[in-house]
Amino acid sequence: MLPLTLGATEVRAQAQRDPGKKACVAEARRLCPMEMKSMSRKKVEACMIQKIDQTSPTCHAAMLRIKAEREAATPRR
Repeated sequence: MLPLTLGATEVRAQAQRDPGKKACVAEARRLCPMEMKSMSRKKVEACMIQKIDQTSPTCHAAMLRIKAEREAATPRR
């Protein structure tokens, strides 16, 4: 049970630092409940990407910003 608690605590701490992420956490619970229960970040992200049109403007902007940051950090071949 401890790893689940630590994972949830980490998500809450990240959300407090970024209001967009906070909005997305609430929306992920609503839009992707099974994926949230799985505690798999990849599954949650995939679900949220599929449902991006159902997210709030704040969450939508945060998701696009995170995507851009990841793409910028990925080395080009």
